[in-house]
Parts: sequence; C-alpha cells; structure tokens
Amino acid sequence: MYTFLIILFVFISLLMIVIILLQAGKGQGLAGAIGGGMAGQSMFGGRGAGDFLSKTTSYLAVAYMVLALGLGLIYKSEVETTQQSLIQQRMEQQEQNQVESSLPVAPVEDDLIPQTPVPAEGADQTPEQDN
Repeated sequence: MYTFLIILFVFISLLMIVIILLQAGKGQGLAGAIGGGMAGQSMFGGRGAGDFLSKTTSYLAVAYMVLALGLGLIYKSEVETTQQSLIQQRMEQQEQNQVESSLPVAPVEDDLIPQTPVPAEGADQTPEQDN
C-alpha cells in the first residue's frame, strides 16, 4: 500500500510539472504554441485551454497535498513501530547476553545470623548484672 502511494505521489508530481509548464505565461508559453495561435482550431479554444489547465492544476495540487500528508502520517506510524520493536529486540538481546556472576549463591541459614534480643514492651530496659 505504501509503495503504491509513493508511486502515485511521484506520478502526480510529474503530471503537475507538465501541466504547469503548459500554462500560458506572459508570452503565451507552450499553451499558445500547441494551439498555434489559431483560437478557432485549437483543442480548447482561445481561453478554454487556460481554464482547463488552471482547474487541472488546482485539482492536482489538492491531491498532491492530501497525498503528502497521508504519506507523512503513514511513515511516522511505521517509524515509531520500527523503533519500538528495535528497542524491544535490543532489550531481549541484553537479557540473553547478561553475564551471570561466577560467585555461587548459597541460602543463608538462620543460625548463622547473630540475632540481638528485642526487649518486650513494659520490661525493664536496663540489663541485669550478676555480682
């Protein structure tokens, strides 16, 4: 779909270039040369070519702008998806490549940890000394 829209965008761009170049300027340009200066025998008549080319240019310009905005939005969403998936892939690689510590981990037994007695509430806080 994206490739088709790109091809359509390029085609409209080229067609718009041709239509703009065909329009009559101050010196009657290519539009006057096609008609040969003979208004009665030209394809669109004297002023008909200018009106047709002007309207065609307007329609092509609108199609060009709409297509450019659409392609921009599609491209933006594709790039965000690609970047997000690249970040996820990088995180997965780091998790797989994470080097584990070479030191063994053993469970700590309760009898090896020195425990200090906690006095009960209301009990005398001073330790008793034997004489």
